[in-house]
Amino acid sequence: MYILGKRADLLDEADIRRLVENRVQESKSLDYKKELKIGQDKDKKEFLYDVSAMYNTEGGCLVFGIEESKDEKGYNTGTPAAICGINIDNSDKLTQQIEDIIKGNSEPRISNIILNIIEMEGIFILVIGIPKGLGFPSMITFNESNKFYRRRNSGKYAADVYELNQMFMQNQILKEYAEKFRSERIEKVRNLKVFPMLDNTASFFIQIIPFSFINERTLDFTQIESMNLTTTMRPMGASGWDKMFNLDGFATFSTSYDRQKITSYDQILRNGIYEVYTSSVFEQIKDDKGIEVNCIYGQYLISNTIEKIQNGLAVLQKFQIEPPFLICLSIHNIYNGTIKGDRLFGRRFMTNEIILPQIILPTYETNIYTELKSNFDILWQSIGYSSSPRE
Repeated sequence: MYILGKRADLLDEADIRRLVENRVQESKSLDYKKELKIGQDKDKKEFLYDVSAMYNTEGGCLVFGIEESKDEKGYNTGTPAAICGINIDNSDKLTQQIEDIIKGNSEPRISNIILNIIEMEGIFILVIGIPKGLGFPSMITFNESNKFYRRRNSGKYAADVYELNQMFMQNQILKEYAEKFRSERIEKVRNLKVFPMLDNTASFFIQIIPFSFINERTLDFTQIESMNLTTTMRPMGASGWDKMFNLDGFATFSTSYDRQKITSYDQILRNGIYEVYTSSVFEQIKDDKGIEVNCIYGQYLISNTIEKIQNGLAVLQKFQIEPPFLICLSIHNIYNGTIKGDRLFGRRFMTNEIILPQIILPTYETNIYTELKSNFDILWQSIGYSSSPRE
């Protein structure tokens, strides 16, 4: 959803004039429209096809209020000729109408669009920024049309069976890449190759992996000091903490009382992945036979996991990283440990590590607890409880 290197919401009058003066040609990620037509059903359908086509390809911007030059047969050439503008009586009402049309007629729902209304000498330009769909492709369901569209430089077209298969396979490929990253990253961290002072006696990881990490995007951390992230990035269980830049990106961390070990950290990596690590959810307590057991306080684990994911998403949103996200939870060096719940001890963990299934958060607004409940249930069931406690 960028034009001339700027996000759709940052575009202004000068940028629109540059598009026309420099005759910037339409492309897969840029489409000019003379008028905005969404009043009749046939117009809504075409509008939705345009939005979904861009979403299912590379993302980009629809610019309304730009007239294109014509060829000798009177067809649009994709080259901007003049700024004609569109009429907007009530910008708030129009914004709500567009959002309702898109969200209510796409499956999976297309969200996180940007609407930028630019006033130019009494006329208006509307820019709709559309993210690239990084999960399943979106189907338009308006009036039971059930169609998938993609975009080429010259316009939209209905995707064929082969392309649909590739689009759906993308979701599985992304999950496989994410799983490979998870295993390699955890091994690296637990082998003290990231934080040499790390307390790795027992480990709990939360990794928030945006689907866009596969595009090898590198975040710019030069302005991170002015973003005031250190409070949001409070490490799990920490009352005081420090911050630092490192080879992987930017991290906050807390230490043991003697400051000899790092017990928790939050790390945002340069590829947009947010990672939470802690050993603070574990405590050595004695069971009824006087034997020390590595114990997890269950309710604390649930509430703090949800809080840390909320905080991590807030940081990623500041970096304008688009959903969906994969949430990966894992516990390590837990053999013979247990969870403290309603009764003092359940059965013991019979494995040394628990790699819970990846969970997809499709939007920033998704209810985190609802999506993670199945993972919490798996963890509790592994030691004899029927389900995890409520949030």
